[in-house]
Amino acid sequence: EYASAVTQRAMTVIRKDFSDQSWQACWEFAVLERPASDVAAALGMTQGAVYAASARVLAKLRQELAGLMDD
Repeated sequence: EYASAVTQRAMTVIRKDFSDQSWQACWEFAVLERPASDVAAALGMTQGAVYAASARVLAKLRQELAGLMDD
């Protein structure tokens, strides 16, 4: 329960750092586990851009979670 609350807080904090398209690409690819090709087609991106957006968002999330867990 605590981990879920911390993760939700971290997601709220970092959301503003990303475009809607990057956030959606990460959400659909990493969370909903849709194939990168499908996400790319739906969002008008390349597969590489989906991978890159997901990597950036997840790296920032890990960074923020590390900071919140240290508190």
